[in-house]
Amino acid sequence: MKLDLSEENIKNLHSKCKNQDKHLYEFLKDEFPLMAIDDRLKYLATILNDFLEEYEWNDNDRIKEEGYSIVKFYPKK
Repeated sequence: MKLDLSEENIKNLHSKCKNQDKHLYEFLKDEFPLMAIDDRLKYLATILNDFLEEYEWNDNDRIKEEGYSIVKFYPKK
């Protein structure tokens, strides 16, 4: 699967994430179930780079996957 980190696609993913109750990585995992974790993390980083102020998190609230420790970023309601 080819990554689409275009501004339009990132904005679309961010908007979709805001309209549900999952943390950002869980949303991306559901949205791209067959994607490699490294690519999913690229989407997560790009979304947060553009929209960090619209998410909330606790540094101690993490999930572990394939050797990564991923902070759960929840869309602000």
